[in-house]
Amino acid sequence: MKLNENLELIINSVAHDLGYTIYDSVLVLHGKTPRITVKIDHINGISHLDCEKFSKELSHRIDERQVLDDYIIEISSPGIKRELRTIEDFQRFTGAPVKGIYQEGDTRKTFKGTLTRIDGEIVTIGETNKVLTFSYAQIIKANLDY
Repeated sequence: MKLNENLELIINSVAHDLGYTIYDSVLVLHGKTPRITVKIDHINGISHLDCEKFSKELSHRIDERQVLDDYIIEISSPGIKRELRTIEDFQRFTGAPVKGIYQEGDTRKTFKGTLTRIDGEIVTIGETNKVLTFSYAQIIKANLDY
């Protein structure tokens, strides 16, 4: 098994065992000191203590399996400006401020407002003076906008 595959398995097993999901992970294995960057997520949010707990367990498992001699681990949350990447993200963050880009015909348009409703694949954004409704499939990019 390749080093990066082994590390991904360890990262995913730590997340599973501690009850987190992996939002993103980046492994930089070249250079003097390999760097492991993981963004963890949980339905109740991520605290500093969650990051510390995950970091300690990940480090323990890497050392225990002697996968790397020396490395740097960075654990964080997706952040308050996280990208909304799935329809489940939109459902989870209904009521939150959002901004993004969507496609309408041949034109790309922007939105910025409150994610007010998800009804199947239909997304409703409440902007200051209007309400936008479009299909989730039209969204090119969206982020929380706290």
